[in-house]
Amino acid sequence: MQARQLRGFLFDLHGVLADSWQYHLASWQTVAQELHIPWTDQLAATLPGMSRADSLLTILASVGRQSDFSPAQRQTITDHENALYRQYVAALTPANRLPGITAFLDKLVAAGYPMALASASANAPAEITRLGLDRYFPHIVAAKDLKASKPAPDVYLAAAALIQRNPTDCIAFEDTVTGVQSAKAAGCLTIGINTQDLPQADAMFRSTRELSLSAVQRALDPLSV
Repeated sequence: MQARQLRGFLFDLHGVLADSWQYHLASWQTVAQELHIPWTDQLAATLPGMSRADSLLTILASVGRQSDFSPAQRQTITDHENALYRQYVAALTPANRLPGITAFLDKLVAAGYPMALASASANAPAEITRLGLDRYFPHIVAAKDLKASKPAPDVYLAAAALIQRNPTDCIAFEDTVTGVQSAKAAGCLTIGINTQDLPQADAMFRSTRELSLSAVQRALDPLSV
């Protein structure tokens, strides 16, 4: 494969910058309990990275109830989950940043790399503000403008456009299978951050603690040299 020059950095939010998926899972667990659907380890492992609509369908399908609700009723349920999640968002602080992320972002800023937030969450701007990360992410994809959620490439194509870079010149950071699929479909070099290997990721880190500009460059060598 021909070497590529890195010209931009694109970040997922949940599980990459902050450990906020736990709050989505808590909200969905409440919804499942209200619907009298058992909450399982399989659901907890499957939902991260999914859109709100797909998350609900997955929960319903786990007990064969995906046809029990009309589209309007499903919208009411997903709106309810979002309201529950926003209560958690209101409690976020810079302390919720994942270990090592602040130092890594500072290095990227110092090196002059443009960055964008590639999150399909409508709550992303509020979360970034609560986390105190506004100065790093003036560029945040507008979730309402996306036609398709991950694993479709839309969010990464939009994020690269925000920083006026070709997606093939960008590196994406993701923590889920669907996120990696999205970034790869857009043409990005992709770093997976997870204790489990993520198929299709160009390189893996087990924790954000391991992130540094030099470590990323070494991990992607010779792809990014």
